[in-house]
Amino acid sequence: MCANVTTDPSNYFSNINGNLTKIVWAHAVNSKAELSKALASDSVMMLEADVVLGKWNSSENQNVNETIPVMAHPPATESDLSLEKFVSGVNEKNATKGVKLDFKSIEAFNASKSILDKLLHDLKFPVFLNADILAGPVNATATPVDAKAFLALAKPYRNCTVSVGWTTRYGTKDNVTEGGYTEEQIKKMIDTLKEQNVTQPITYPVRAGLAANDISVIKSLMEKSSDMKNVTLTVWSSEGDKVDAAKLSTLIKDIGVTKVYVDVPEDLMKSLQLSGSSSGVSVASITLVASLVAVLLSTIL
Repeated sequence: MCANVTTDPSNYFSNINGNLTKIVWAHAVNSKAELSKALASDSVMMLEADVVLGKWNSSENQNVNETIPVMAHPPATESDLSLEKFVSGVNEKNATKGVKLDFKSIEAFNASKSILDKLLHDLKFPVFLNADILAGPVNATATPVDAKAFLALAKPYRNCTVSVGWTTRYGTKDNVTEGGYTEEQIKKMIDTLKEQNVTQPITYPVRAGLAANDISVIKSLMEKSSDMKNVTLTVWSSEGDKVDAAKLSTLIKDIGVTKVYVDVPEDLMKSLQLSGSSSGVSVASITLVASLVAVLLSTIL
């Protein structure tokens, strides 16, 4: 699946020179209008959209009562854009953008398999398969997508990026402005990926405000993932989230701009200080060098 595809955005988008923070995202592309707008944009590079099981409200649909994968964010379950039309629209009309499909349930992902099998085989752009597979901060109550089932369903798509994160309870909607990811949460994620023998490229979506609140934990996540294939971070944020822009800038620079996607509202993006960021050194690289030096010294001594 996804054969013969340039799936690594750092190479696909050659104009960013490996700096993933320069990738421009279109968020919640869940309607025909939003898809047309995103495809017509010269600046947008990656299209993020949500997949649920629901009703496809379109004149093209001959069975309006059928439940199929459509593009919508819960609690919405109706859309004028189906998954099949979304992916085929990107594939047919534009070969310069990538897509991130955010599956809101294992049922939605499972029902999408026949569509993905048919449409992803000949795609010519990066594809991320995303789900929140573990419970996360701050005492999040949303039910995660079944981790083992999601990773098993994603496994055949060998060159697609597996984007796996945690459910969160934070921001204006939940009236939560403090908290962060924990060492226990990152350990469980890494253990889950290794237990399921994930070999695809991996990106961890982390909520900006929570990630900035404890930089050491996020750096630990990346360090402990250094032996897995092509691991990156995707920093995201909702409108109204409390985010310490200075701390978030430090986090991104410490991890390295070659390892961090930034999908945040425009005002927050403008607040980040990334101009002096290095594109050549990452936490994983530093960890690897330190390990090699330690081995060398032990041999000499």
